[in-house]
Amino acid sequence: MKKLILLMPESSVDVDKDLTVLGKLGVMHVSPFQMAKDESINRVDARIKQLEKAISILDRYDDEPYAKSNAADISDYSNLERGEIRLMEKVLKTEEKRTQLKDTKLSIKHDLEWYKEWGNIFIDDIEKLNRKGIWIKLYQLNDKELKQIAKREDVHVIGKSKHMNQLALISENASESLDFNEVLMPKLECEHAKSLLSSTNAQLDELEILLHQLYAQKSVLQDALDERNRRFDVRNIQYGGIAIDNQVRCWKGFIPEDKIDEFVQLADQYNWGYVTEDPSEEEMDEVPTLVRTSKWAKRIQPVMDFMGLVPGYKELDVSRVFMIFFTFFTGILVGDAGYGLVFLLITFLVHRKQKFVKKIEFSLIYTLSVAILFWGVLTGTYFGSEMIAELSFLKLLRVDQLASFGGDSLFIQKLMFLIGAVHLTMGHLQIAWKYINSVKAIAQLGWVSIIWGLYLIVNQMVLGVAAPEFMIWLFIGGALLIALFSKPGKNILKGMLSSLAGLPLSIINGFSDIISYIRLYAVGLSTVLMATSFNQMALGDGVSTLASGIGAALVLILGHGLNMILAAMAVLVHGVRLNMLEYAGHASVEFSGSEYAPFKLKNNQTLKSK
Repeated sequence: MKKLILLMPESSVDVDKDLTVLGKLGVMHVSPFQMAKDESINRVDARIKQLEKAISILDRYDDEPYAKSNAADISDYSNLERGEIRLMEKVLKTEEKRTQLKDTKLSIKHDLEWYKEWGNIFIDDIEKLNRKGIWIKLYQLNDKELKQIAKREDVHVIGKSKHMNQLALISENASESLDFNEVLMPKLECEHAKSLLSSTNAQLDELEILLHQLYAQKSVLQDALDERNRRFDVRNIQYGGIAIDNQVRCWKGFIPEDKIDEFVQLADQYNWGYVTEDPSEEEMDEVPTLVRTSKWAKRIQPVMDFMGLVPGYKELDVSRVFMIFFTFFTGILVGDAGYGLVFLLITFLVHRKQKFVKKIEFSLIYTLSVAILFWGVLTGTYFGSEMIAELSFLKLLRVDQLASFGGDSLFIQKLMFLIGAVHLTMGHLQIAWKYINSVKAIAQLGWVSIIWGLYLIVNQMVLGVAAPEFMIWLFIGGALLIALFSKPGKNILKGMLSSLAGLPLSIINGFSDIISYIRLYAVGLSTVLMATSFNQMALGDGVSTLASGIGAALVLILGHGLNMILAAMAVLVHGVRLNMLEYAGHASVEFSGSEYAPFKLKNNQTLKSK
């Protein structure tokens, strides 16, 4: 990655045009000198929101054949001056009026429901009584509430509706009321309400027809939105730079080395000024990280994005190892072939519904589902059922030592520690490769030696497996290599003492890191035990009646569904943790970087006249 200083003429027209060209190229990661502030940015942002709202409204009226058949009297807004704005305002005003009419319709329908319940009372008569000093208030009470006011002479029961008593309080005092919720009378007469409802429905139909017709010109709004998005992106970059003597505007950023020639060719064509150089040590925290990895390893990117993991500019690319071991961990943590088949089927159905669109997320989930299926077959686990596992053709595929039912738990635990040692070793070997031309690589081989010494200690202390006699030499040799080659320099003794000072604590951390991998066995076992428990709850007493069969089916569906959700959560918690903390710690990756995000305009964001 190279540092890039870019200079352009300050003229707003030239800057807008030149930055659009730069955005089309899409190679410069811009580090703004200041927060972009200008009134034009606010105006464009407000217009974008209006256009997005108008488009979302038209999307509800996407019956194109209907729209085209009724579009004869609609103006062609693409041929009008500021037609996109006029169309947008037309859509927004039409929708606003339609919303108001919908509210009016609800109010009228509420009044008509009142008349159905209370009868065809004339509001004009009620108002005449009010003018003569007689006030009528209506209530609905249940029988218990009615008993509380049964002795009042000014209260009269006038009907009953839905087990509620309809009461009228008749008083010469306008402020007189009962301690219950009053039923308010409608403001419209019944016949007037019916007539108004009919006209409101007619107006609503007209407005919906209009919106259907306007949908045919949605592309006018979409083009306008693309243009405003371009202006918004360009102006945020423009005002993030600094002006020099009101003649030139300057930006600082970064560009991949292999994109410099392409940029230089464009810069020379448009007469831009530029300087490219290596970033200084003080600027290393600003340098974005561009990770280029194998196509198969890119499948892990959704997980990295979800966790916000971006390696620093000088840190290792861990995506390949992350992908391999995360897939392996997922298989072990879930470890049920039945669950893997369910995940695979659900993914396929969702993918088919989206017309098999190419998305990296689907590739990842397919891969993880197959890993779960594969490990479940090896361990003979099918929805936690031992009976299914004992079927002859499935039994042939099972590895007896790994079997969930009757397997060798000591062997499995030892395997988990072995996986941990291999995983941590990969981290140190990657660092060694990074320093292949330096003696620091030899120090990493020392750490590899200590990792395997720790693996033997863990087996002895946790599993009771006797360690071989050469174990002590793994520590001695490893410590010696670390002391001699970790910090090469002029003062060898000082470097050795500095390296050895933190070694005991690092060894203790390495010991706990290897033990952490036992979580793969523990969580995988808990998934099997929960599945078995739900099977026992559902089928333990047998199924003898229809009711017991329905109950068993519900327990199985809900139980295994919950277990699959918990297993998926375990993958996110434990599968990610072992990569992000244990492995990344030994690979010296702190994920302290920022993602390479070049200023890039979409293909449909072309420069248009304003």
